[in-house]
Amino acid sequence: MSLRSRVRERATKLLEYCRERGYNTRIALFVDLSRHSGRRRFVAWSFERNAPIFTCLVSHGSGSAQSHVRSAYARTSNEDGSHLSSAGRALVAERYEGRYGVAYRLDGLDATNSNLRPRCVVLHGWEHTTSYPIWPRATVGSFGCPVLSRRMMQKVDTLLQAEQGVIIEIFI
Repeated sequence: MSLRSRVRERATKLLEYCRERGYNTRIALFVDLSRHSGRRRFVAWSFERNAPIFTCLVSHGSGSAQSHVRSAYARTSNEDGSHLSSAGRALVAERYEGRYGVAYRLDGLDATNSNLRPRCVVLHGWEHTTSYPIWPRATVGSFGCPVLSRRMMQKVDTLLQAEQGVIIEIFI
């Protein structure tokens, strides 16, 4: 199944979730960790158009034993110190300027990602993540954060500054 098809299917369910709980019903962010990290798997989604706004690469957590190694496929965990990505829905919370530039804190909404904030897992850009597909090579790993290229993070930041209550859903 294509990335667009997988996200469209999830977006239908997420839109209902957002309506029921008062979250944003205009846009959402998705990360399909089942895809190779050298392929586009981050999607900024328009609920209104039922289509992607844009897609790009995103790094995932590489695990504590493999700090920043290039691992093509993600494993997930909610455990502190795992340095792995967490699957589930999260609220994109406050914007701040950090070590990697503009970043957004994430508040996990599911049992599978309830430790995002205590683990300091945030959405941010990084100079070592590329904007363009590099398959069959893998992107550089993170300590659990969804990490975009700086250029793509600027695009996401522009979207997020105009919206409130945006959900990011990370799935395998």
